Amino acid sequence: MDRVVSPLEILEASQGMRERSIALLRAGGEGQAETVVPTCPGWTAKELACHMYGTCDDILNGRLDGIGSDGWTDAQVGRHGAKPLGELLDEWSASAAAFDEMVPLFPEPANAQFVMDQATHEQDLRLALHAPDAREDPAVSIGVGFLLTGLRGSDAELAEQVEGLGLSEFELLRALTGRRSTDQLEALGIPADRLARFLDPTPMSIRETALVGEAG
Repeated sequence: MDRVVSPLEILEASQGMRERSIALLRAGGEGQAETVVPTCPGWTAKELACHMYGTCDDILNGRLDGIGSDGWTDAQVGRHGAKPLGELLDEWSASAAAFDEMVPLFPEPANAQFVMDQATHEQDLRLALHAPDAREDPAVSIGVGFLLTGLRGSDAELAEQVEGLGLSEFELLRALTGRRSTDQLEALGIPADRLARFLDPTPMSIRETALVGEAG
């Protein structure tokens, strides 16, 4: 049975991810801004931050045409990418109060989808900057709940199989968002071909090569 997530839980998860991500990026500074994010091919840590903040900024400003598409995310990087990292983070922080007023009004399941996306990208940043943390945060649980609900609607048998594997919620988040390769998925007990069909309509896809340096 799907767990009902309250607007307050969504808000608290959103706030925690934002605060942690901004703190992580500030700690690394401009020197780590150009670090390549291995789970977001072609993006640096700063460009990933452009997407994370850009999503909030676009929601605030009603730029929702093509939401989730490559064109939508590319526009976020184009809009914010030339800014120094410190300026980008200052803008993200400054937008927090207005954004937090909107978050409890997000409809279901878009509210949980937003948390899933941001939680996934917080962990992408942490992988790139060698700063593992927040793996048991409520945001991870909310994200996994969203993914499993979608999987049940797409392939109920696979969802039941995945839920019976006894994997941590962190590992489920990473596996179900394509952060594991075919071989890694098979080793976990997740049929990669069936998961690929689930991910096919989304911007996510299974990695071609094994991800190293992130044990779940």
